[in-house]
Amino acid sequence: MAKEHLLFDKTEITAAVLSSNPPHVANLQASKISSIAIKPFDEKATFGKKPSEKIEIFVRGNAEPIVYTKLKEKAFWESYKTSLKKFAKNNRITFTDETSVES
Repeated sequence: MAKEHLLFDKTEITAAVLSSNPPHVANLQASKISSIAIKPFDEKATFGKKPSEKIEIFVRGNAEPIVYTKLKEKAFWESYKTSLKKFAKNNRITFTDETSVES
């Protein structure tokens, strides 16, 4: 069964950081988050690459952003997008959604 890797509070995000070694849970205070971006992304699949999306959470003091991809988080993806948008607006964090813009 799939588990949520992003949990939201009024001023904090609890994120399971699976891309690091070892994986860990990070409590990200709104004051520590510099920006949040949702971008188009070509994700590796079984046969080649598939067009997908990724969420990047940029945290002050971290060299690399925390990244979540759509194929790995399929069950909760739309919930993540709406919750991140609301969280960013309420806490005055720069939020960019490049997937909603059509070229």
